[in-house]
Amino acid sequence: MTQKITSEQDQRKLPRFHITPCQFHDEELRKNFSVQDLSQGGLAIRLLDRTDLPRFAVGTHHQGILKIEGTKVSGGFQVKYVRGTLIGCEWTEVSAELKVQLEYFSHPKTLGQGLRHYELPESAGQKWYHNPVGVDLLIYQDSTQNTFRWTLYIHQNFILWDSETGVRTGKAVAEDEEGFARGVIRLETRLLEFDPKLDLRFAETAVALLNEANQVEVTLRENIRKQIEGAMV
Repeated sequence: MTQKITSEQDQRKLPRFHITPCQFHDEELRKNFSVQDLSQGGLAIRLLDRTDLPRFAVGTHHQGILKIEGTKVSGGFQVKYVRGTLIGCEWTEVSAELKVQLEYFSHPKTLGQGLRHYELPESAGQKWYHNPVGVDLLIYQDSTQNTFRWTLYIHQNFILWDSETGVRTGKAVAEDEEGFARGVIRLETRLLEFDPKLDLRFAETAVALLNEANQVEVTLRENIRKQIEGAMV
């Protein structure tokens, strides 16, 4: 049974691009939708127009074209949940070509290589690395640039470390509220549900991703990797 953290101090504000190079073109609606998370199991899309919500009721099926980094492949999905304007979907039609692309874009090596640094001018002491298929690395530092907490999100899962509790894993559940958007960045509130014990398989995935994250400062990357490996012993 997971421990659900509901206090305000444990709700993490997760920055996201709500306009990304990853989109799903719905053939019936003839519209493009921003893809926020992408995996072999499904995808999450963000509706920018609330009038589209009735078309994405739970259980509805959609067919279209996934467009990511210049690649276009067809596929179909069923809506599994709706939280605000975030639509969680499960693949129902996966062509051989789509399967190959999903395996490629879900591989830790690809996820790590796709991480890029983005500025958060209003968040002093916070570093943000982002991959548009659903990966975020947030690093929190004090005034002397000592890291006191970091969190790595991979789709709906996370692994984090802080100076008081060490390394933990769990799931990040998006709130129904839409969050705050400014420019192309959206701040979302996600509730963290911690695993009763460290998920070793996910920790291994995180290490593999970090090994390829060449855009992350070497010292930061190595410290995070060592903290994860130390917790796995």
